[in-house]
Amino acid sequence: MLSLRCQILKYVVMKKLLLISLLMVSAFSLFAQEKGDMSISGSFSWTSQSAKEKSGSESVVVKGDRTFSIMPEFHYFICDKFSVGLGMGYSLNKTPNEEGDSEDQLFNKLGLFLVQPVARYYVSLGEKFYFVPRFYFGVGVGKYKQELGDSKTEDTDVAAFNIGLSLLNFEFKPCNKLGIMFNAGDLKYEVSTVKVDSDNKYSARNFNLGLNLGATIGFNYYFGK
Repeated sequence: MLSLRCQILKYVVMKKLLLISLLMVSAFSLFAQEKGDMSISGSFSWTSQSAKEKSGSESVVVKGDRTFSIMPEFHYFICDKFSVGLGMGYSLNKTPNEEGDSEDQLFNKLGLFLVQPVARYYVSLGEKFYFVPRFYFGVGVGKYKQELGDSKTEDTDVAAFNIGLSLLNFEFKPCNKLGIMFNAGDLKYEVSTVKVDSDNKYSARNFNLGLNLGATIGFNYYFGK
């Protein structure tokens, strides 16, 4: 009788372990990205600064730096867990300047159209969690406009190049179609070239290792073959 009970107990335990194993396998296969899958993602940011200066009973609002950028991306999985993609977007930076005698506040404006190839690799950290290192490089062209007052501007051509690696990039997938991406820092190198005229130009180079403790958040939408 005791032997029969032990056998029944072993059968129940094995059945439960098998069921748990099947559920885990199905969960991982459900959220794994396979060859031929696609995704749409992107980034959007907008910042604005201002200060209020008060003199006696009068106060004046002085506008500060303003930035705007948008970069949608499309990704295709060329093999399991590895995707390549392309982002296309636009960025605008406005900074106050002190040129001219106009009473209106003047700005320097840098507008760039950007194209950015991207590669991502997915490493599972458990059910629904992934480590997603991301490599990218981009090129951009645009205009640098300096306001001089009386509706006058001085325009120069600008070209930009950047290359970077996101090593602190993670994704949580609450469902098969949606991913929430957390990025806490990039290793990035940038070059900007301003063409003053046909004979003169200058370049600015920037190397940045950023750790953003506040993190940035993005969303990915996945769809199959």
